[in-house]
Parts: sequence; structure tokens; C-alpha cells
Amino acid sequence: MKALLKRVALVAVSLAAAGCAAMDAGHGAHHAVSQLVFIGDSNLDIGRASTEREGDTQDGKVVPPNTVGRRSSNAEILPEFLSSRLGLKQANYAWGGATSGMTNIIGGDGAPDLRNTGLLAQMAEFEAALGGKPADAQALYMVMAGSNDLAAVDKADQAAVDVAIAGAVANLRGAIRKLDALGAEFIVVGTRTPRPVLSEHDRAADEPSTDAKNDAAGRQLNVAIRKLVAELDAELGADVEVYDFYADIRDVIAHAEAYGLSPYSADPANYCTAEGRSDCSRLINYDAAHKTTAVHAILADKFIERFGLSAQ
Repeated sequence: MKALLKRVALVAVSLAAAGCAAMDAGHGAHHAVSQLVFIGDSNLDIGRASTEREGDTQDGKVVPPNTVGRRSSNAEILPEFLSSRLGLKQANYAWGGATSGMTNIIGGDGAPDLRNTGLLAQMAEFEAALGGKPADAQALYMVMAGSNDLAAVDKADQAAVDVAIAGAVANLRGAIRKLDALGAEFIVVGTRTPRPVLSEHDRAADEPSTDAKNDAAGRQLNVAIRKLVAELDAELGADVEVYDFYADIRDVIAHAEAYGLSPYSADPANYCTAEGRSDCSRLINYDAAHKTTAVHAILADKFIERFGLSAQ
């Protein structure tokens, strides 16, 4: 957390000079942010994938960052809530279906221009946009990927799960190191969100329920992500932090009614996308992999509180 400590130290010095009490550093310390930069998958994509798939998907060009279209939710998602609540511009490079590498799991024959829109491809796009200039040191950079690396993996094959997670972690490590090298000082890495049938195990092989193995595999990925972030925070000059989507969504699930939502159900009939459903304003699951805009709004509040965010 070196970048954060430097900022807090500067604030403390200024306050001391003014005769004020010094502020304590640590969890929730204040971050004044200039802009938001998102690099990742459908949990951050505000419309690039849907716009590309619905438009001319074979022209050799991809829609630019910040393209707004259908999301993997019923309305706005986390980046939009953070942008509006903090009054900050966002630069959103995310693509629904992005893996942690170069590829995209929805970039098939019907959408060839999506094939190479994974996390590492987005990093290359971001670096090219800098045009040789350093990254904005006062921006918040959020990275989220790895879930789609597990998408086609047989969750009953623990060795295959292990290989996929190791690959995702290696790619995330490379992306975060690159951001640090480009000049980013505040990098947040998101964990995988819960799958509808919940598990309490951190390995798919330890989960007896076939239906819950997907969630267990995600939990294993999240353990690896948290470990990676701790390592990189110690290694790099940037302040590298985790935003634990999984933990915060599990909190929403456990206390759904307190958040104004309906009691949790993993039944597909209670997905927002279920046939015939017209109102999902109190639901948690948008589909089998994503959450509703109501949940994203709650996550935005938690995110802002977690990092003590404000606009510069």
C-alpha cells in the first residue's frame, strides 16, 4: 500500500503544519481520484460486447471504449454507479466474455471481431491510447478477469480447474505489473462473483454437490486472486487492493431483506431473465452468472466506503 501511505503521509504533514490533528492511515483511508479506468469482463462491460454483436461484427473493427449498450444486467452496473456517484469520468475498456488472456469466449463465428478482446488485449489497447505518455497516477484502475477462463472447464476435473486458475493468475499478474510500469498508483482487482448455487468450499473437488462445484471453483480462484494482490502490493510501487465482489454479494444474499431485496433463491425461475418476468427490481440474480442492477447499486456504495473514495 505504498502509494496510499505516501498520500496519507502528505496529508498528515499538511495537517500538522496547519496545527490540526494528523489522520491515521489504514483501511478505508481517503482516496481522491481523478478518473475511473475499467479493464475486464462482463461485470464491468457497459455495452461493448452487445453493441459489437448486434452491429457489423465482421468489419475488422471493434467498437471503442465507453460504448454504452446492453449490459449483463437489467440496467446500470458498477462502473456507471461509481462514475455518477463520484462525479468522475470513466474510461471503460471491458468486454463481456473476456478471458484473462487475449481471447473472448463469445467471439465465435458470428462475432469474429470479439475474438481477441480479452484482458491482455484490452491492456494493449489501453497502452496504445496513452501514446507513450504515462498513465494518470491519480486515477483508479479496476481489473477484473478470470471467471471466463473457468467457463468451459469441467468443474469435476480438479486438475483442469487448477490449470485454468494458474493461467488466469499469471495473466492478472502480468496486467497489474504492466499498469504499475505505466504509472498507475491505485489498482483494484475484483474477485469472481458467486454462482447461483452457493458453496462453502474453496475447491471444486471438496464440494459434494455437483450444482455447487461452479461456485466452489470460483471461490478457489478468489483465494488465488487475494494471494496475488497481497504479493503484488508488497512488490510494486502501486497500491494494489482487492475489491471482494464475492464477499459483498454473499453479504447481500445473507441479508437480502435488509437491503430491500427478496429472499435469495438460486432457482432459475427467479432470475431476472426468466421467461415472463417483467419486474426484477428486488431480485439478486440477473442470470446464471450476473447480478441485477439493484445489487450493483449496493456494491457501488460498498466500494466507495471500502476505499474512502471522492473526486479530486
